[in-house]
Amino acid sequence: MFGSSFKVARIYGIDIEIHPSWLLIVSFLAWTLSDTVFPDLYEGWSTFAYWSVGIVSAVMLFATVLIHEMAHAVVAIRRGLPVPKITLFIFGGVSHLAEQPRTAREEFLIAAAGPATSFVIAGTCALIAFAANGQNEKIEAAFTYLATVNVSLGVFNLLPGFPLDGGRVFRSIAWGRTKNFRRATELAGNVGMVMGWGIIFGGVLFALNGYVLNGVWFVFIGLFLLNAARGEASGVQLDAILKGITARNVMQPEWPTVTPGESIAAIVDDRMIGHGDRAVVVALGDTVLGILTVNDVRRVDRGEWHNTPAQRLMTPRERVVTVPATMRAVDVLQLLGERQLNQVPVLEDGRMVGLITRRDLVDRLQLAATLSRGSISVEA
Repeated sequence: MFGSSFKVARIYGIDIEIHPSWLLIVSFLAWTLSDTVFPDLYEGWSTFAYWSVGIVSAVMLFATVLIHEMAHAVVAIRRGLPVPKITLFIFGGVSHLAEQPRTAREEFLIAAAGPATSFVIAGTCALIAFAANGQNEKIEAAFTYLATVNVSLGVFNLLPGFPLDGGRVFRSIAWGRTKNFRRATELAGNVGMVMGWGIIFGGVLFALNGYVLNGVWFVFIGLFLLNAARGEASGVQLDAILKGITARNVMQPEWPTVTPGESIAAIVDDRMIGHGDRAVVVALGDTVLGILTVNDVRRVDRGEWHNTPAQRLMTPRERVVTVPATMRAVDVLQLLGERQLNQVPVLEDGRMVGLITRRDLVDRLQLAATLSRGSISVEA
């Protein structure tokens, strides 16, 4: 979901990214606050004032969401767990930990930091709103809204639905009791899915009783929780199945190679259709020049294939996404999904030593799952 996010800042060594859906929800909140909420609560403002306070309040709300996520990240980093990035999106934000917490206590501390911070923010905003009472109605309105919403966010995030913070707190408790991280994740994931279905059902009831907009929003939240809970459970299975397996273990040590002057028509007939290769390496002797994929070939009409050399359509080496041979296989799979790639070259000491295709990696994963008597769903 976060593959199309774009970086806007770097704080405390953490990349702050915004998903395009964030722009949608900020715009929607700004419009709702400016057109409905504040006009209903406060009379006599100018149109400019309503929109100014509405836009500022919407942006400040997501600033508090970022602080909430930073709280998770800071605790994680202080516990020795890297946090490469935080993504803000339509449902709030998410801190991307590079690895899972090592103990139940770590999980508890990291998860609890977010809601605790939201409550502190709510209290601070309430004090500012109280101080502005009778002095500046617009400041009072903005900070009253922020206090109210942050209390709601804190309470909502404490619900034991995975992957909400409360779900992670629940997992930490289950982990501590069962001494089994995978089992604790399954329990938390099941609770999260039940909660997701419950919120969806509640949204349908809202819609049927005339609250259509609220109902649709609840359904979207429920679907998000449902899919996120399933995804987290699958992720833990992936970690367990591919634990210790690196790019070197799953790569093809030999790969299809063509010369830069070879025609696209010959490559398609011989390699892509003839051997089922979705990508070929373009090389001159031992020098890799680039990679030619099915998507590259589709950029020109079939009638031009005979007169088009591989070098003209290939992705040059400097623009090809690569992975080191030591990279975890589960991270390679995630990279393929995020960047929507079907293959990735493997490098060691700057040299290409192998090629990993999504198809081969998924086949290896499904075989490992079968041998471990697991069941996992991965899109090929």
